[in-house]
Amino acid sequence: MFTSSRVSFVQRFLVTAAALVLLAPILVHFSLRCINTMFNTPHLWIPESNEQRREFDWFVASFESPALVIISWPDCNVDDPRLPDLAAALSNPEHPHYQTDSAELFDRIVTGNSVVQQLTAAPLRLTHAQAVHRLRGVLVGKDDRSSCAVVVFSEMGGYQRSKALETLLTTACDVCGVEPAAIHVAGPPVDGSAIDKAGVNTLIWCAPPSALLSLFLCWWCLGSWRYAVTNLAAAAAGEGLCLTLVYASGVPMNAILILMPPLVFVLTIAAGVHLVNYYLDEVNSGSIANAPQRAMRLGWSPCALATATTAIGLCSLIVSSVEPIRVFGGFAAIGVVVTLLLLFLLLPGVLELWGITSCRGRYLPRVERAWLQRIWQSLADWIIQRSMTVSAVGVVLILALGWGLMSVQTSVQLRDLFSPRDRILADYAWLEENLGPTVPVEVVVHFPADSALSFQDRVNLVGAVANRVKEIDGIEGVMSAATFSPTQQRGSSVGRLVRRIAQEKISLRRFSDARYLHQDDQRQSWRVAARVGALNELDYEVFLEELKDRIVPLIREFAVHEKGSVELTVTGALPLIYQTQRILLSDLIKSFVAAFAIVGVVMMIVLKSVRAGLLAMIPNAFPTAAVFGLMGWMDVPIDIGTLMTASIALGIAVVDTLHFLTCFRREVSAGYSTHDAVRRSFARCANAIVQTSIICGVGMLVFVFSTFMPASRFAWMVFVLLMAALVGDLLILPALLSGPLGKLFVKQQAQGGARQGEAAAAANIA
Repeated sequence: MFTSSRVSFVQRFLVTAAALVLLAPILVHFSLRCINTMFNTPHLWIPESNEQRREFDWFVASFESPALVIISWPDCNVDDPRLPDLAAALSNPEHPHYQTDSAELFDRIVTGNSVVQQLTAAPLRLTHAQAVHRLRGVLVGKDDRSSCAVVVFSEMGGYQRSKALETLLTTACDVCGVEPAAIHVAGPPVDGSAIDKAGVNTLIWCAPPSALLSLFLCWWCLGSWRYAVTNLAAAAAGEGLCLTLVYASGVPMNAILILMPPLVFVLTIAAGVHLVNYYLDEVNSGSIANAPQRAMRLGWSPCALATATTAIGLCSLIVSSVEPIRVFGGFAAIGVVVTLLLLFLLLPGVLELWGITSCRGRYLPRVERAWLQRIWQSLADWIIQRSMTVSAVGVVLILALGWGLMSVQTSVQLRDLFSPRDRILADYAWLEENLGPTVPVEVVVHFPADSALSFQDRVNLVGAVANRVKEIDGIEGVMSAATFSPTQQRGSSVGRLVRRIAQEKISLRRFSDARYLHQDDQRQSWRVAARVGALNELDYEVFLEELKDRIVPLIREFAVHEKGSVELTVTGALPLIYQTQRILLSDLIKSFVAAFAIVGVVMMIVLKSVRAGLLAMIPNAFPTAAVFGLMGWMDVPIDIGTLMTASIALGIAVVDTLHFLTCFRREVSAGYSTHDAVRRSFARCANAIVQTSIICGVGMLVFVFSTFMPASRFAWMVFVLLMAALVGDLLILPALLSGPLGKLFVKQQAQGGARQGEAAAAANIA
C-alpha cells in the first residue's frame, strides 16, 4: 500500500489538501448548525418500549406536560396581585402585555393566589389559613406567605423552550415590574435550556483553545509545524465530518454527543504522532532516502489495526437502547476511520515535501537526545530485572482496584451538571429555601371502570396515599384530589376523608380541571403529586423503594378490606431520571465489556495466539480498572461524561499497545533476544507513547474550564486515564514481555533465529 513513489505521495497530498480546503467551509457551516441544534431531553433517550417510559408518556397524555416552570421573586406572596396579572398576560389575548405566540407556547398557568381563591370559594369555602396550609410546600412557602406561579408549557413550548422562557421572563419583567436578576425560575425547561447553552459554549469556547494547545504541543514534540498542522488538519476534518453527519441524520446535539468530537480528535492525534515517529526513527537509522516509504510501510499496519479495533469497539455502542449512545458509537467509528485515511493520504506527502534533508535536524544525530534515551534505557533495564515483580504487582492492582467496579455508582443530579457559580443552581436554592422542593414525583392510583368502590372510598384512599407520601423524608408538599375536597383528612391510617360529598359530578369535574383525575373506558386514575429537592443528597433508588414500601401495603390493605381492585403507578421526572441513570450505566458497561472482548479477539488474531491475546489485554485493562475501580472503592459517583472516557482509555491504550508489540516482534524477528527487543522497543516507541499522552491529555485539559461539569470532568478523566495508560504500556506490558510469558508474543521461528550479542544491541540502540 505504501510502496508508492515520491511523486505519488505528493500527488495524494495535494489532491487531499485541495479537497479539504474546498470542503472546509461546508464542514464548518454544518458543524455550527449541528451545534446550534443542541437539545437535551433525557426522558426521550429511553426507548418507547421501556415500561417506565410508557408509564411516563401515558401520564403526560392523561394529565399534563412535565415541561413546567416555577417562577417567583423575593416579595411574591399569596395575596400579590401581580400573580393573577402575570397569568392573564400569558393567557388572555386582551391583556396589554400579551404576546401573540403565548397561546402556542403555554398550556395553563397556576398560581398560589388563584388556587387559594378557588379553595376559599364555594363549594369548599375553606378559611384563608386552611387553604394556605393545604398548599404549603408546593405553591406556598414554609412561612405561609411566599408564593409562585407554575407555568405549564404546551407541546410546542416544550420543543421551543428557549423562546418560551424568553417570552415568560420578558412578560414577568414587564407585568410585575421586577428586574430580571430578581426573578427566580426552575423546572425541566430551565434545566434543558441551561444544559443546551452550556454545551454550545463548551464547544465554541473550549474546542478552539484545545486545538491550539494541541497544535503547540504537537510542534514541541515533533519538532515541525508542518507535521503538527497536518495532524491537526486531519483531526479537525474528522470532527467536522462527525458533526456534519449528526446534523444530516436529524438527531439533535446533546450532552452525550458533545463528547464525540474530542474522542475523534485525541484518537487522530495519537495515530498521527505514531506515524511521524516511525518516520523520525527511520531517519535516525542513518538513511534519509525513502524514509517516508519505509515509515509508512512499517506504521500503517499497527495504526490500521489500532483504529479498526477502536472502531469496532465504538460500534458496540450501537446495540445500546439509548439513542444518543447509538449515534455516538456509529458516527465516532466513522470519524476515527476517516481521519486515519486522511492521515495516510496527507502525512506521506508532507514528509516527502518537507522531510528532514540532513543529519542536522532537531532529532539528529541521536546523541542530541541521548539524555532521553538514557532514561528509557534505565527504565527498560529496571523493568527487565524485576519483570516478575512488576507483572505480579500490575495484575494484583488490576484485580484489587478493578473489584471496585462492582460498586460504581452513577449520578445525573442537577447539581452535578453545573458549576456551583451558575445562576440556575442559585435559583433552585432560593426557590427550595423559600417555597419547597422542585423535582416532581407522581403517584397515580388506578380504579377499574367497573369498580364497586364508592366515590367517597376512592377519595379516602387517595387522601391516605397523599398522607403516606408526605411522611417520607425530603417531601414537604403534596397535592391531590384531597387538596380540593371539602374536608381535610387527618392521620395516616385509612379512614374517612370526606364525610359528606354533595354533587359528586361537580367534584369530579373540579378534580379533572385541576389535572388530578383522569377517566377513560378502562379505569379511573387519581394523581398524587409530590416534590423532592433538586439539590439534596438523595439516593434515588433508596427513595423510590421507600416510597413504594410505604404505599403498596396501604393499597393492599384497602383492596382486601374493601374487596376492590386497585393499581399503583409511580412516575414523573424523578423515577424517569433514575431509570435513565440505570439504563445508561447498564448499556455503557455492556458496550465497554463487548468492546474489550472484541479488541481481545482482534489481539488474538494479530498475535496468532489465544494466550498472547489475553495477556496483551492486561495493560489495556489497567487504566479502566485503576481509575474507575478506585472511584468505586471511594464511592465517587460517575456521570455521563465520565462514563464515556472509558472508550477513550481503551482506544488510546490499544494504539500504544499495538505499536509497542509491533516493534517488539519486529526486533525479535531480527534476531534479538526478548530482553534486547524490549530495550530497543523502548528506544523506538516510548517517545511516541509519551508524546501521545501529553498532547491528548494536556490538550483536553482546556475543557476543565467548561461550565458544563460533565465536560469538565470528562477532561480530567481523559488526562488521568491517559496517565494510567502510560503505566500499562510502559511498565506492565514490558514486564510481561521480559518475563517467561514474553515467548508467547513472538513466532517460534523468530525465536530460533540468530541472535546478536549484548554489545551489538547496545551499540545499535545508542
